[in-house]
Amino acid sequence: MPVLQYNLIAIAAGLLAGLLQGALTLPSGGGLLLAYIAPLPLFLAGLGLGLRGGLIAAAVSGVLSLLFAGLPYAGTQAMVYSLPVIILCRQALLSRNDNAGQAHWYPPGHLLLWLSGMAIAGLVAVLAITTIFDDGLMAYLDSIMAPIAAQLPMPEQQEMLMGMVEYVPGVFAISWTLGLIFNGILAQGLLVRFGYNVAPSPNLADIRLPAVWIGVLLGALFLSSAAGLIGVLGKTLAAIAIVPYFLLGLGVVHAYFRAWKARSAALILLILFYLLMPFFWPLLVLVAGVGLLNALLRLRGNGSSNNTGGAGDSGGNADKEE
Repeated sequence: MPVLQYNLIAIAAGLLAGLLQGALTLPSGGGLLLAYIAPLPLFLAGLGLGLRGGLIAAAVSGVLSLLFAGLPYAGTQAMVYSLPVIILCRQALLSRNDNAGQAHWYPPGHLLLWLSGMAIAGLVAVLAITTIFDDGLMAYLDSIMAPIAAQLPMPEQQEMLMGMVEYVPGVFAISWTLGLIFNGILAQGLLVRFGYNVAPSPNLADIRLPAVWIGVLLGALFLSSAAGLIGVLGKTLAAIAIVPYFLLGLGVVHAYFRAWKARSAALILLILFYLLMPFFWPLLVLVAGVGLLNALLRLRGNGSSNNTGGAGDSGGNADKEE
């Protein structure tokens, strides 16, 4: 691809991402929906053009966010979305060749661990900021939820809402993580559809997670039973740790429907399955449980304490530029 065309595409992706990020400042609820897909153009640039294209797009979107809402907003957008997207794209495009010359791309399980690690780092950063500049995380959460609870007519409703304060960081962490996963998968699907992908699409059924991650989940669940700040941190860590197993569970579901001979019926049922999930929380828990069970069975079958597999950090990174 010529350099000028390469740069223009990256700049266009950054402009689109910046406009979508700016939609968050709109008063209507539609602005929130548009902002949710703001990482999509950044993923398109990073996964389709390579690391340099992703960096150009991120820089352009940052400048646009700065013009829209000032430095604090632009900095937040860069840390919450642009930087994680760049890191994930950089890792996803790593590959190495074996002795037979076959390319092995960065394992999807490792990408999920990177994403989870960034979510944990964000939790630590929020905890530190609220401790230094406010009265702590719990007081900050109460200050956010109290005005909302005050609008409810009945004291019982207000009390119930305030009792859910400790779950707010976990809900936000899951929303952020799944939002980036959704935008990344959508971007890769579009690139594959039009033949602009650099790396092949990973299979959800091929996700491998290290045994230690189960220990992280169990430790977080243990901490979640505590009261106060420790309990909030435990619940949030458990929410972060369960997401990779939820993705693994979706891989099992996809593999199940893929084995059907009646492809049309399988596709319809799979679509209904996805439509039901947001409104039927036990289904979400079931999928995560299936993923966790699948990981445990793989560990037992391999007779190993680690079932990561795939390519390591070594290898090259491609930029679609001539």
